[in-house]
Amino acid sequence: MKLGEAPISQRGYDSVTWARLNPMKLTIAQATLTEGVTPDSSDNVVGTITVEPVLLGAYTRFTDKLTMETLFDVIPAQGRELYNNAKRIIDEQIQSVLENDDSVPVIYAGTAESRDQLKSTDTIDLDLLLQGTTFLASQGQTSEHYKAVFHPNTFLNFAQSSSTNTWLNKTIYENFKGIEDGYVTTILNVDIYQSANVKPFVVDPAEGDDFNVYPTYVFRKGAYGTTTLKDLQTYFKPYGSGGTEDPLDQRATIGWKAYFGCAVLNPFFLVRIESRATTDYQWQVAIS
Repeated sequence: MKLGEAPISQRGYDSVTWARLNPMKLTIAQATLTEGVTPDSSDNVVGTITVEPVLLGAYTRFTDKLTMETLFDVIPAQGRELYNNAKRIIDEQIQSVLENDDSVPVIYAGTAESRDQLKSTDTIDLDLLLQGTTFLASQGQTSEHYKAVFHPNTFLNFAQSSSTNTWLNKTIYENFKGIEDGYVTTILNVDIYQSANVKPFVVDPAEGDDFNVYPTYVFRKGAYGTTTLKDLQTYFKPYGSGGTEDPLDQRATIGWKAYFGCAVLNPFFLVRIESRATTDYQWQVAIS
């Protein structure tokens, strides 16, 4: 969420708007001046993209008996878990927008030309990441700092690949800032992030078992927009706040709510790399 562009306008909860300025591609002839002659204006097109935010939210209810019998402070602990879950839901919403926009370019690992052609050995490495950044650089912004978001399973393959191995280990030790925000390191002007919130695509082939295909998103500034963290609100209703609906102060709640919007602003500032992974660890929903 934090990697998206903030909107220029938000009208209540009904709409969110981002501006998009088209890249200029003047030729030498168009930019050549004649002494004493005022040239024509080099106009550009400022477009806007507007989406209607979706309303998201969840809450947990506690009883006074639960909080008295639990061996730890359960309300703030559950508050943190609700917050983490909110981030997962919002990341899923962002990925849904990015993967359903057919104008976003896709690069497949190996020799595959489609998702279902990916073989188990078609994993991501530095060469494949360079294909993504080369595409972005070819769009006319070679000085940009790029970002790449990996699933942990694909990051493992990236880190272990022969083209990356020693160099990646060196840069991690030199640049490591901690993975609290998902950042791992920087390679070739690309900030590397990993997040278990990246969801794989499940492929059902004509023959054989289902398999997962993992997207890796590589993008530059201005690729997509999201509403801001200010639009995520938390709510705590202590025991007794229910008035006559809770006359014995038996219930408390904690929760969150967000009006969230996301849009692809420029599909050529973003590329999705699709690959397999040699490990297939998935986030565990429950602990038994």
